Amino acid sequence: MVGPEYAKPWPVMRRIGLVFGALLGLVLGASRAEAKGDDCTHTVVSGQTLGHIANRHGVSTRDLIETNAALKKDPDLLSVGQQLDVCEAKARAAKRKAGAGSRDTSAKDEKAPAKKRRRSCGSGGEIVEHEVVSGDTLGKLTHDYAVTEKDIFRYNAELAKPPHMLRVGQTVEICVSGHRARTSRLCGHRTPIFQHEVVPGENLGQIAGRYGVRRSDLQRWNSRLRKNPDLLSVGQTVQVCPEIAPRERNRITYTVQSGDNLGEIAERYHLTARELERFQRGKLSDPSALRVGQKLAVWVDGGVVSGFGGDRDKGVLSSGIVLPPGKHYTVKWEAGAWGTNETIRAIQTGIAAYKGRMPGGPKVHIGDISRRGGGPFKPHRSHQHGRDVDIGYVLKGDDAKEARFRGANEKNLDVARTWRLLMSFIDTDEVVYVFVDYKLQKLLYEYARDQRGASEEFLDEIFQYPRGRRRAHGIIRHWKGHVNHFHVRFRK
Repeated sequence: MVGPEYAKPWPVMRRIGLVFGALLGLVLGASRAEAKGDDCTHTVVSGQTLGHIANRHGVSTRDLIETNAALKKDPDLLSVGQQLDVCEAKARAAKRKAGAGSRDTSAKDEKAPAKKRRRSCGSGGEIVEHEVVSGDTLGKLTHDYAVTEKDIFRYNAELAKPPHMLRVGQTVEICVSGHRARTSRLCGHRTPIFQHEVVPGENLGQIAGRYGVRRSDLQRWNSRLRKNPDLLSVGQTVQVCPEIAPRERNRITYTVQSGDNLGEIAERYHLTARELERFQRGKLSDPSALRVGQKLAVWVDGGVVSGFGGDRDKGVLSSGIVLPPGKHYTVKWEAGAWGTNETIRAIQTGIAAYKGRMPGGPKVHIGDISRRGGGPFKPHRSHQHGRDVDIGYVLKGDDAKEARFRGANEKNLDVARTWRLLMSFIDTDEVVYVFVDYKLQKLLYEYARDQRGASEEFLDEIFQYPRGRRRAHGIIRHWKGHVNHFHVRFRK
């Protein structure tokens, strides 16, 4: 048993130990805090995506998600100023790499799997491996990849034998054209998918208009937007099947000069004043009173993104049909009225919908579509593959029943009927673009806004105006030579 004379020093020793432990904890804490400083914490800035941040720090997006609790909840919901721990992500990446290295050492006598190489086929084509999912049929595959059953049987011997049955999970090799192999099935093989990064102030209509698609298309391609189309955050990615070739986008700082106003600065960069104002994220207290030397954030377009663009005007028309006479329209000449089955049906559907909403009035005047068999059709640059059609504006007064196309202006254009005719085509959901003279766009834009009560988001989606005739935006766009008719391009 310990006597009283030995019991007293122990509380003192214990207190000394506690103090020493606390000091040691502070030192270690400071050390950790220093390690968690600038090198370990990434602060999200405007325009960044998870992919950008991961690449910058040499880790994968999965590493970032797994080591940051906020990202686990919603990896797409990045916000400016949000802080991410990148040291934990780096440690996770290093651990994974070390594990992979040990596996490689233990199996160094085994041959590494060969890299999958592109396999060419046919005339400049490539083999695409299609994994069969529920609902797939041979007919669906031939339609989606624009091939015949015979083409599929050539590379899949087991399918060539009756009853030609597909199994879910089965891999089918299909020989498709080189261009088609690089495009997306989701996009109907018209184009690859593009990942759009949301910038300050953008709404769904502006994004749709930027790529010449509909808001409903964006919702169809992005499940998150179907749940809440208004929940967009800066840096969020939205996948798009662009009809307008995407361009590189860069943020610059514009310094206000003497005599500048918001509208003139916006016009210089082919923007609307509203777009430029929203880029400032509420920091522009009075858009009408800019100060000399004031800094403005501007997102400007550069060149076309690699892998997109190309000439879509040239081609031929196989298995075309001629537009037959109709009760509500007249055809300029039968020899130039050949189109794809889908285009002819879309023309008839659009006109029927227009007449149902706007009975009476003059007949719709149909101009050139394509020649039989397609190919060059002078004086047109396009009209080669049966998916283009020229249509006269609906006019009033003495010009209303004129058989030939007549120039439209604010005096003779029946704006209400022309607007309804345009929207009847666009609402078929088969339209790529409509070429309308820029001055006539203004009349239609103001009518839709003032008389039809169209929202800003809808106008952003549909119209190029008022961004200037050189800015490729919206479904209704300017192209020279379209003051006496408008031009519709259909998808099929």
